[in-house]
Amino acid sequence: MAMVYVSAYAIYIVISAGHVLGSHASDANQKNVTRGEECRRKCDGDSKICYFRFFIERYATVGGACRNCTSGVMEDCLLPHCVTADGYERPFISVNRQMPGPSIQVCQGDRVIVDVVNQMPDETTSIHWHGINQNGSQYCDGVPYVTQCPILPGTTFRYDFRARRAGTYYYHSHTAVQKLDGLVGALIVRDIELEDPLCSLYDEDLPQHVIVIQDWTKTPAEHLIPGLSSVKSSQRPDVYLINGRALHYSRNSSLRLPLSEFKVEKGKRYRFRLIGATCLTCAVGVRFQGHRVLAISADGGLRFKPVPADTIVLNSGDRFDVVLEANQTEGSYLLHLQSLGNSCNSQPHIGLLVYDSVVPQAEDIVIPDSLNYKQLGVIFNAVMSTCDGNNDELCMDQLEGIEDAIQHKSSGLPYQLIRIAYGFYRYDDDDLFRSGTYQRYDEPIGGLRFKALINNISFVSPPSPLISQLDDIPEDLLCPEKCETIEKKPRSCTNVYSIPFGALVDLIILDTGDRSGFNHPFHLHGYNFYILEMGVFSEDTSVELISCSKKLKEDDLNLKLRPMRDTISVPAGGYVLVRFIADNPGFWILHCHFAFHLEAGMAAVLKIGDKCHLPPTPSNFPRCGNF
Repeated sequence: MAMVYVSAYAIYIVISAGHVLGSHASDANQKNVTRGEECRRKCDGDSKICYFRFFIERYATVGGACRNCTSGVMEDCLLPHCVTADGYERPFISVNRQMPGPSIQVCQGDRVIVDVVNQMPDETTSIHWHGINQNGSQYCDGVPYVTQCPILPGTTFRYDFRARRAGTYYYHSHTAVQKLDGLVGALIVRDIELEDPLCSLYDEDLPQHVIVIQDWTKTPAEHLIPGLSSVKSSQRPDVYLINGRALHYSRNSSLRLPLSEFKVEKGKRYRFRLIGATCLTCAVGVRFQGHRVLAISADGGLRFKPVPADTIVLNSGDRFDVVLEANQTEGSYLLHLQSLGNSCNSQPHIGLLVYDSVVPQAEDIVIPDSLNYKQLGVIFNAVMSTCDGNNDELCMDQLEGIEDAIQHKSSGLPYQLIRIAYGFYRYDDDDLFRSGTYQRYDEPIGGLRFKALINNISFVSPPSPLISQLDDIPEDLLCPEKCETIEKKPRSCTNVYSIPFGALVDLIILDTGDRSGFNHPFHLHGYNFYILEMGVFSEDTSVELISCSKKLKEDDLNLKLRPMRDTISVPAGGYVLVRFIADNPGFWILHCHFAFHLEAGMAAVLKIGDKCHLPPTPSNFPRCGNF
């Protein structure tokens, strides 16, 4: 017996056995449409259609589902739907009453179908699949007003895409600052076992060895928009969550909460997948007590020559896979997180690495002291670095990739250089609060009010999606298409750069700010890019030395065995030069991955190709706009 129901996006047929078919799965047959959790399996080359249903709703940490957890009843902390976080009750946005949300773990070649049901009564949402290039499924990238309309309260939107490349990904809301309020989860695509090029480096790649790291604030994220002038609250994390769990607020607290545990067997080598699902300007260093690890890949399975490290640094949007050899005395060890950056939380944040012959006792856990930067040993993906290779800090351009970057001289492809100069504009209060004006601003610290910029433009979302309703967008909302505005005072508009399909593109991303001490992570949707060069400008070097009209001297660049990423942290006061071939048509947002910087306008859109290069807009695709 089948049940039919209708949403704003598609018609679905739910088979009584639990299989799901619909207008976007018409080529599927019933036997290989699988419940999502059953797609977590050994990858033998037999692809499946993996169906998930996500209920997005407002929920609370240590709420009613946790019974007597905060009274010290540990068993209650483990009850279904109990989310402990750091032991303080706080509203958040959940996926299926979990935080992080359900872990999607599939095999390369699988088709992933996720129906997102927005059960929040007062807020729209959307889901971005971070690192999935969506070539062929461009309408599923999940950016409101760029690739879709936001999902209205009470409606369902179907995301449908192919997991083409094995790697470590994750999903998160791309609406407002919802990801800081908990709307994140892991997305793992495993290689077919006999084809995994890294399989000789490890013995086990276990689903339970995926580590999602979130920064967490005691104040709900929406309360920090635009920010408070008279209250001592800033956009800094109060604690870090490891798979949704953390110590209770203070090392002197008597409340013991369950910590995330990762089991290993002595003598085996384990692949751990680290996901930086953070949102704020503090990077985090990850250390496995007593164990050096081998970093083997980044982001969506992008490989490089493996390098040993003591500390793996994750900035917002970063993912790294590391191999840990369980070669120490059997016992319980700490997974130690250290917040990095100016004015960042120095409290320790821990999980447990436990050998399987050991049962850890809460009273035996000794909270470690905080470490300073010089105590972190060999640092992989260094922040606070000049990237000059003269110390134990390893920057991304110092990795050795598995292939050469393409040369534009010999490629025969059209070439385009785009300068992305980011920074901030600080408002004069008389201008900001002038009667009859309503300018958007962010106030990260009381009294500091600004908007974020790329090329002197603060990005504003249009009223309709660029990909499907470009002709409906009023022309005066789109920025004039040129390198950057020449006006001294920044503009606020929808900033789109057109790139010919098939062109070879160099992006140079420049920090024009005040050398604030943190590295801005930039994420490009739809693409992986080669990292050609990165570094820090000297104090007397003006970023204007590199302009839109200047052609880069390719003979001076190292194109040999270049590493690849989809997210890169630009050194404070420095630059990154990246290269890619524009072979994935669509409207792809490029933005700082710090949540409040994106909200304040630090973004632009790359329009690759023309409408003729895109797949047709899906039937009954939602429309939105001004009325």
